[in-house]
Amino acid sequence: MSWRSVLNDLIETGDFRTQRELARAVEARTGRRINQASISRELQALAVRKVDGVYRIGPELDLASHVQSWTHTAGGCLVVFHTDLAFASVIAQNIDGAGLHGVLGTIAGDDTVFVAVSGPEAHTGLLGALGIEERRPSVG
Repeated sequence: MSWRSVLNDLIETGDFRTQRELARAVEARTGRRINQASISRELQALAVRKVDGVYRIGPELDLASHVQSWTHTAGGCLVVFHTDLAFASVIAQNIDGAGLHGVLGTIAGDDTVFVAVSGPEAHTGLLGALGIEERRPSVG
């Protein structure tokens, strides 16, 4: 069993409050030492969140419901999303983690995400990754 599977099992069955506790539990079960950075990356990949101070695997976020509007500019090479307050970084992180073809990078504020893309052809994959139906963008 891989350490990632063990980590997933530990989160589903235990009450861990720190990444250090998780790393020690993984080591105890597998005999393999995993550093905190690896634990942190895997927690992010599993969409783990703290609930009442304890790590829990949560349901996937409905990102589309937190996007209020979007537009593109700069010849289709910049897509701008306006989000609910405090969701811009969550959305940018999901875009960055998706490894989408044509997405060059993101910049997020509190409620705005700028996404640099290689051209208009990258829009479909970008919108699909967020669960947004492709439609005409808002005028912005």
